[in-house]
Amino acid sequence: MSVAATTFFFVPLFFSLVALFACWLYYALRQRSPVGPRRSRIYRCAACGHVYADHRDRPLCRCAKCGAMNEALRR
Repeated sequence: MSVAATTFFFVPLFFSLVALFACWLYYALRQRSPVGPRRSRIYRCAACGHVYADHRDRPLCRCAKCGAMNEALRR
């Protein structure tokens, strides 16, 4: 069984290029963020003093501890 001299050159070159392309594809797809960061509103309950955050864009939000409706704090 004889193997051509070019096979010793092109086969490792081919697999190296495939591995390099796979690494590039992995890191290119990993860095993409499908959704930007959400801005949370911070609330302080007037009834119990509990401080909490909510990512929904609402003027009023219900407290998780006591259920009172509260307005967002200004930053």
